[in-house]
Amino acid sequence: MPPSDTTEIWDWGSLFDQHQRWLLTIVRARLADPHAAADVLQEVALAAISQPNRPESQDKIAPWLYRIALRKIVNHHRASGRRRKLLLSASQQDASGRAEDSMSPCSWVLMTETQASVRKGLEKLHPQDRQLLLLKYTEGWGYEQLASHLGVSVKTIEYRLLKARRALRSVLADRGLCD
Repeated sequence: MPPSDTTEIWDWGSLFDQHQRWLLTIVRARLADPHAAADVLQEVALAAISQPNRPESQDKIAPWLYRIALRKIVNHHRASGRRRKLLLSASQQDASGRAEDSMSPCSWVLMTETQASVRKGLEKLHPQDRQLLLLKYTEGWGYEQLASHLGVSVKTIEYRLLKARRALRSVLADRGLCD
């Protein structure tokens, strides 16, 4: 499909591949199920490739992909809610169990409690705060990269990260994990 009014022809598949890792982090931050996150990321890729109104400059691609991802996440939440309602009305919800690793009991308990506390702390944060913290600390992104990909200023990123760290610290302090 030729781009409208542009002289450049971009390979959207490889452009999406360049942005896939940080997009997956954003999607995972907003969805609990990693399989659902992979499905939503595929929907984002399909939408990005098939949309006729694409950005005309490289610096607008990341914010454009970010907006597509947010729309697909909202759609997923809506569909999940409808599916959940249908399943609850038809039958009882299944309880799922987790397999335990073979490590020392003390280490396993400490690791499990710490992970659960941090996970619960992150879940209590606003999704935007959670995604910023995950991109910053799991992907190792700097302020400029966050600002560029999310389509906001560096000052906005600084403020949002400060607010997100304070919120997480507060949640963890309530759980006795942080001073």
